[in-house]
Amino acid sequence: MLLALDLATQTGFCFGPADTGEVPTLGHVVMPSTGPDVGRFLCAWQDWLEPKVREVGPTLIVIEAPILAGQTQIATTRKLQGMAGVTEMIGHRLGIEVAEVATSQVKKALTGDGRADKQLMMAAARHYSLTPIVSDEADAFGVWLCALRLRFPKEAGRWDPMNFRSAA
Repeated sequence: MLLALDLATQTGFCFGPADTGEVPTLGHVVMPSTGPDVGRFLCAWQDWLEPKVREVGPTLIVIEAPILAGQTQIATTRKLQGMAGVTEMIGHRLGIEVAEVATSQVKKALTGDGRADKQLMMAAARHYSLTPIVSDEADAFGVWLCALRLRFPKEAGRWDPMNFRSAA
C-alpha cells in the first residue's frame, strides 16, 4: 500500500496498492487556521496523520517536497517543513519508509509537463478515472503515480495513460 501526500494547509492524500492496478482513493483534509502558532498547527497535523497512517497501513509514504517559491511568510515555511518532519517522525515510529519527490516530477508524471498548472493536473487525474474535488487531491494522485513509477516500475505499465479513457 502506498500513501501519497501533497502537504499544505489543505492537504491532498491518495492511497492504494501499487501492484493491483486498482484505482486509488483520493481525499483531502483542511488543517486549522492557527496564525503564527506553528506548534498547534503541527499537533493538529500529527493528530490527523497518525490515525490515517494506521488506517491505511502503507508500506511507503511519499510526500511532495515542501518547496515554496516567491514571497512566503516564515510561519508558512515552518509549517510546511514541519509537516514533512512530523510525517517522517510518524513513519520512523511505525517502521514505514518516508520518501519525497519534487513538484516538477509530480507534474511531469501526471501530465507530461513539469510546469503543469492546477487545471491541467485536475484534468489529467480525471483521465485516470478519478474525480478529484480539489486540486490538492489531483496533486496527491500525481505524487502517488510518480512514486509508483519510480519505486514499482514493473507495475507502472498498468498506469500508462493509454490504458485509461477520459472520464470527462
